[in-house]
Amino acid sequence: MENILKNINAVLGVTGCFVCDNEGQVLASALPDIFDDDILSAIGRIVTQTVAGLATSRRRKVGDIDLVYSQSRFIAKYFGKGCLCVLCVRDINLPLLNLTAKMVTKRLIPMVDERRLRVMQDAERHEAWASAAQMLNGEVLSILSAALEQGVVLKASGDAAIRLHCPSAGRMALDLDDKILALAGLGKQSAQINQVMESLGYSPEVRFNILHGEQRLRYVHPEKNLGIEVFLNELNMYHQLNFVDRLSSDENTLPLADLLLWNLQYQNPDDGILGVIYAVLCDHMLGEAGEVEKIDTERILDLCANDWGWYKSVSMNLNQCINWVKSNMGEVEPAFLERANRLLQLIEETPKTVRWQLRARIGESMRWYEIPE
Repeated sequence: MENILKNINAVLGVTGCFVCDNEGQVLASALPDIFDDDILSAIGRIVTQTVAGLATSRRRKVGDIDLVYSQSRFIAKYFGKGCLCVLCVRDINLPLLNLTAKMVTKRLIPMVDERRLRVMQDAERHEAWASAAQMLNGEVLSILSAALEQGVVLKASGDAAIRLHCPSAGRMALDLDDKILALAGLGKQSAQINQVMESLGYSPEVRFNILHGEQRLRYVHPEKNLGIEVFLNELNMYHQLNFVDRLSSDENTLPLADLLLWNLQYQNPDDGILGVIYAVLCDHMLGEAGEVEKIDTERILDLCANDWGWYKSVSMNLNQCINWVKSNMGEVEPAFLERANRLLQLIEETPKTVRWQLRARIGESMRWYEIPE
């Protein structure tokens, strides 16, 4: 749709244009950057309300609204499905602009219908996500509270922690289909963890817990249709992430650096994983140990300077996330780009250990990650 609007901008004297639907929702814009989304949304609402008011008072359809100022001109062309709004110079070649606008609006009408449908679907999806996320957040906090009362150390991890920490996760509407809550705890408290979960109505997956109980425990709540997976002492997937000494850093979750590393260790991450990385770096500044609402860069740099495998995965995924965001997010949050690029720079500049340098000589000829079960 933005490419079609460039035909209007090609008319000599046009500063830019945008399209809004009948509710004033801006669907596409080809205006200079000084016109932000809030300004355009306000203009879109005013224009559509004015069109509706004129149509009611005059009892007939309204065509164009043409506002002429001392040096500029604002023209709104109503085409049934919405309005094409054009900002131009006062003495614009009006016949040429009208001819171009007529051709453009014919192409816009089906695209406006498609875009509006997509916007409605996105709104419904986000509303459903927000409702489900609120329920899951409440459940996680109830489990953590019950564990605390019984002297058991449990913290939210994975997507469960991201939803608690990152407002941007709401805009991303992370996947909730599985409804499995990830927690982190201490292996020496596995028996107490079992008591906490059973007291809350969760049943252990006996076979899984017998086979994997030293590293992970699983529980299900048949009435709530929820699953719980508790990682003990460390995460063992593509890389090993030990968090035994990290469980007291944050009140309810693993520290932000660990949550970021949790997702940066993946190989060939999907959109959901890349969305989590984006959300964490959008919402939280880089910082130091002890700054709960900041990302402890020392934690990340230490892993990457000592372990070439971690270095390789973290660097690859940060770069992949940057490219993914630029291709999929439309307007990229500047804070994300600044933090992601700064973290990459710090990783490269940090002195590496002899162990790291020896492994680096082998490079990608040998697999640098494990394959999860």
